Amino acid sequence: MINIFKIVILLFIFNFLSSSKVFAVAAESVKACDTGTHLFTGTATACRFTPQSYIATVYEMGLCTSNPMAGASLDRSTCTTVFTATDQTNGSQHDFAPGDVELVGTSTRPANGTYQYPYIILSNQFSIKGEYTRDGTTYYITATSGACDAVNTTGPAEQCSSNLIQFAQTAACDGEYTGARFEGGILNGYLMQNSTLDKRLGSGDGNAGSCTNVDRLVGVMELDTAIEITPSVMNFKFTFNVTGYGAQLFTSTARPTNNPNDGGGSGPFSGFFTITNAPQQ
Repeated sequence: MINIFKIVILLFIFNFLSSSKVFAVAAESVKACDTGTHLFTGTATACRFTPQSYIATVYEMGLCTSNPMAGASLDRSTCTTVFTATDQTNGSQHDFAPGDVELVGTSTRPANGTYQYPYIILSNQFSIKGEYTRDGTTYYITATSGACDAVNTTGPAEQCSSNLIQFAQTAACDGEYTGARFEGGILNGYLMQNSTLDKRLGSGDGNAGSCTNVDRLVGVMELDTAIEITPSVMNFKFTFNVTGYGAQLFTSTARPTNNPNDGGGSGPFSGFFTITNAPQQ
């Protein structure tokens, strides 16, 4: 039998932030930018929309029978790796805004079994280009020294980068974000250093508003219903989706408002599993 098993990409739901702002929340708690009365919904300080480009870098993906980040570092002892980027220095980098992407690396069929903990290793740096139009006004995200920063209404939108170096504005490094509920389970995110694969936590890992030595982001799903890989499984696919997500506008003014005066940057993304079984003979 020909093995046509293929990995497109494994997706997780996060809200990414720039080095100058901290907005770490589950994707579904970020409301879409409104086309109605106000740009921001209710008392929301952020809104999400579809970017023109969303560039992310993937290094590795896998499926585990137990939580690989339950300890102080990544533990693959109960995992089966399903994707490894060919270039482990630069990863497999792609623009995911247009749709499905073939990652550059080795895709491997998972061993038969039941898995409740998918994981992904990403770069902590993302690049977007985004503009959002409502009621005749277009808001363009622009860059300062390459980093996503301001929003204006004159344009054009600029390709800009966001670095995830902190999950909360605290006196010490906060490199862990856990318990983000999505449809189908819980998402946990961890900032880490590639050379040690350890969590970045505590006063020894950074100063106020940032963690040091961060070059990777690990996402781990705790699925409500485990994935079952049987001998009949031909294709395991998780589709990356930034439609309606991907980019954000921020405000610090009293709501409701149409003023994204606190800039813009990369936003949450989402995705879904598809498992294809061989046809019955």
